[in-house]
Amino acid sequence: KGANVSGDAVTALDRVFALATFVGKLMQEALAERGLTPARAEVLVVLNQHGALVQRELSQALHCTPRHVTALIDTLEAQGWVTRSPHPTDRRAILVTLTTKGTAAAARMERERQQAAQALFADLPARDLAGFVAVADHVLRQVGNPYPVQEGVTTQQ
Repeated sequence: KGANVSGDAVTALDRVFALATFVGKLMQEALAERGLTPARAEVLVVLNQHGALVQRELSQALHCTPRHVTALIDTLEAQGWVTRSPHPTDRRAILVTLTTKGTAAAARMERERQQAAQALFADLPARDLAGFVAVADHVLRQVGNPYPVQEGVTTQQ
């Protein structure tokens, strides 16, 4: 039986908005302190997960245009987070690789992700947590989220 649209469902939607707003603000503030945006941070996370990628592969992983990836990489390279180098076997391709600074930032973000999950959900019974994940997945499907939910990737373009 569906939720009462004028009551429970509206309350649930209000909670989704409140959660999205609050978590988004916390994330933006934490990233801004490091000179990153959510999109730039996502590049670091993807490169940390997959290793060096050509810009075309990075564009596909980030679900954005090659032009947008070029702009992101330009900024990240200028700030010392990534480097570009010739692909060893394809003269037309350029590899994007994390620098030591970028690797350290990606590792820090992963540690903070683990710590936040622990702080938010450690005391929640497994059944309740599974229910929360199922509801979140349902909401993502309902809003037509075109991106597959990926472990470790928290932002979308």
